[in-house]
Amino acid sequence: MKQFIPLLLLTMLLTACSITKQETTTGAPADKTNINFSATGNEPFWSLNIDFNASMHFKTIDGYELIVPTVKGEKAADANVTRYYSVTPEGALTVQIFNQPCVDNMSGKNNDFKVQVNLKKSGDKEEQSFNGCGNYLGTYQLNTIWTLQSIGSKNIDLKKTSNRLPNMELNLNEERVFGYAGCNRYSGSFKLEKDSITFGNLLSTKMACAALDVETEFLAALSAEKKPYKIVEGVLYIGKGAKMLTFKKVNVVK
Repeated sequence: MKQFIPLLLLTMLLTACSITKQETTTGAPADKTNINFSATGNEPFWSLNIDFNASMHFKTIDGYELIVPTVKGEKAADANVTRYYSVTPEGALTVQIFNQPCVDNMSGKNNDFKVQVNLKKSGDKEEQSFNGCGNYLGTYQLNTIWTLQSIGSKNIDLKKTSNRLPNMELNLNEERVFGYAGCNRYSGSFKLEKDSITFGNLLSTKMACAALDVETEFLAALSAEKKPYKIVEGVLYIGKGAKMLTFKKVNVVK
């Protein structure tokens, strides 16, 4: 019995230590099946998972965790970057997603986005900065800028689009689409349903250009009824047959 008591005390002590890891959370972690964006970095290692409908979950290698509510992103006017800032009593998290290629400096993996995270813990005077790479996941892979490569079997003729490929930017959080059609800028709404997409009424500017054939055909194909879509190795296909639109993912639109 005398041997049992010290053993019991030791077990209780180890259990207490195991649950006092450095952690502070607000709410529950996002369901892994609902993660829309994931990022990691090294030196020191950290990870970030974002559910755009719930929370941002940040972790470091030393066991620190901070979960904050996801907020609406703010897009910079002078740079291709989206910023998310969320604050709780436990700390503040600033996440910046840059639309530029990023290579993991340990694994060598190519990623579509550069990520910077600034963390300010409650009570700290200074922020900690973390840099790394990330990617949108699942349906949120659509959440970027796409340049039109072809309509059906016809490649886009730059001579008919003011020497600039038409493009399309999809914002899944707001269900809005923006872009350049070949002469004019356009914008509107869209809806996703599993593997299909439906665009609402598209509004465009009214500039006069020498050739509007590509623009007219492009906007007509976008504005048609619900159509299937798929992404294969960075290429987006919308529709099928002679009206199928083929897009390529880009990081910077010139």
